[in-house]
Amino acid sequence: MQLQSLGSLQWNLIAGGLAIFLFGISLMGDALTNFAGPKLRGYVEKYTSNPIMGVLVGIVITGLIQSSSATTVIAISFVRAGVMSLEQAIAVIMGANIGTTVTSILIGFDLGYLSYFVALIGVAFYMFASKRKNKYIGEILVGFGLLFIGLEMMGGSLSDLKNLDGFDKIVANMAQNPIIAVIVGAGMTALIQSSSAFIGIAQSLYASGAISLNVALGLMFGANIGTCITAILASIGGSLSARRTSTFHVLFNVIISVVFLVFIGPYENLVKTVASAIGANKLMTIAVGHFIFNFVGMVIFLPTIKYVGKILRKLIPGKDSIFSELGNIELDERLIDTFPAAALDQIRSAVQKESKVALENLKQTKQYLLENDKKYLETANQAESIVNDMDTKIQAYLLAIAQSSGSSDLEAEVQNYLQIQINVERISDLAQNLGEYYEEIYESGASYNKEALSDLEDIYDLVINNFVGSIEVFETKDQALFSRLSEDESALDMMETTLRKAHYKRLANGEDMTSIASYVFNDILSTMERIGDHAYNIARLTMEPVKVHTISHAKFEDDDDEMIEAYNRLERHLDL
Repeated sequence: MQLQSLGSLQWNLIAGGLAIFLFGISLMGDALTNFAGPKLRGYVEKYTSNPIMGVLVGIVITGLIQSSSATTVIAISFVRAGVMSLEQAIAVIMGANIGTTVTSILIGFDLGYLSYFVALIGVAFYMFASKRKNKYIGEILVGFGLLFIGLEMMGGSLSDLKNLDGFDKIVANMAQNPIIAVIVGAGMTALIQSSSAFIGIAQSLYASGAISLNVALGLMFGANIGTCITAILASIGGSLSARRTSTFHVLFNVIISVVFLVFIGPYENLVKTVASAIGANKLMTIAVGHFIFNFVGMVIFLPTIKYVGKILRKLIPGKDSIFSELGNIELDERLIDTFPAAALDQIRSAVQKESKVALENLKQTKQYLLENDKKYLETANQAESIVNDMDTKIQAYLLAIAQSSGSSDLEAEVQNYLQIQINVERISDLAQNLGEYYEEIYESGASYNKEALSDLEDIYDLVINNFVGSIEVFETKDQALFSRLSEDESALDMMETTLRKAHYKRLANGEDMTSIASYVFNDILSTMERIGDHAYNIARLTMEPVKVHTISHAKFEDDDDEMIEAYNRLERHLDL
């Protein structure tokens, strides 16, 4: 039956099918991620020491979370944090491109009929499971089922395109000039933010006979280019390394697409030959083409990763951010048993780096307060994420030293370093809390008057001064510097009291009575004072180490449950 216009299509089924398809992919990916546990990011970081391992990690992670874009964003975040090199990220991205073919391969099995039953089984799992892991299994099955249900809804309606008057001419033009198909694929994928979804659409159109194989392949090339938009967005405002990583993602997909466009005739014949050899249906044929495309791209680029890295550094020159220098900490586990004193030296270096990242967090929140520019908040949040990663690694390393060491001197040092780095981590947490206060203020449309803003800037400067001083004491053990820091800590306490009185006076005069900025002003002052306390703790613990097994919990802040628990955990190991 010939359709007269696009309005004749069942757009409700197309829209609904696309929504269900995208939700199915997202649900299945999230559930797989949760089922695998929170260690996925750790696996990306740990097992990317060489290019081949990087590719394999990219394949596995993307196969699990069902999103090459998400894996690429993880890689970019690690590069921004300085815990992964540009070359490692390139390998992961190439693996992610191969891993994203998992969705098209699943679609190729054409499980439309069974998908309804799979979804039902998944719902039953989710409803009746008592354990969280079983609920995740239910979500995985529901997502898997919805993927096919959505595709079937969408595909059935899209197949009517071949009956639309003039559609055959559009397809013929794309067949003669595949560049048009590439542009369409790139645009649509950038719009819906999912290459898997658009390639699924191309599979359905090809399976229904609405488009030819070379048009479907052209659309697929475009989908691989369009998916780069996520990586580009993730790198905006990021470090030079992050922008270089994003640039590689774009160049990789564009270059490989151009190569395959030039040889689209032989490539099409290769896809047909392979598909025929394995007895693939039309849906699987596109999946085969998708896999060959990304696999050949990986083979081309893998041997040249070092050279690609050098080219990218020349294309985007400059020195990277502080995070690239400080984000990567070296903690060699072999030293724990063979040379524990050297292991503690590594801890010392790691805590110094962690302190400087936490300091940057504090400085960025100050700039956010003064300029109301969210780029500073984003940088502060990035610093907080890096500090959290460092905190996890340092504590795990310290606990490993505690378990293996029999020396009481080392035990005392382990306990001291644990407390020092916990204070550093708490400073970063509190700095992030400050950023959240300012975000709440600015999003409500409120702001501080000049006097209040000047007061906050003054206490900020003193807090930063004290934290810088505590870092210097930790690095130098300078007694004179520690004495000055003790005086500055007292000055901070007095300043907090003075600024509270000034704020109460403003309130009494009727200034800013209805502004949320007034309500959180004292909270900000309290947070500043607590940061000062933690900074002083770092210096005090450096100059006056607490004897092993004699630490009183009263020495911790009353609300620092995390610090008490971390100490207890270490003490239990030391008592073994």
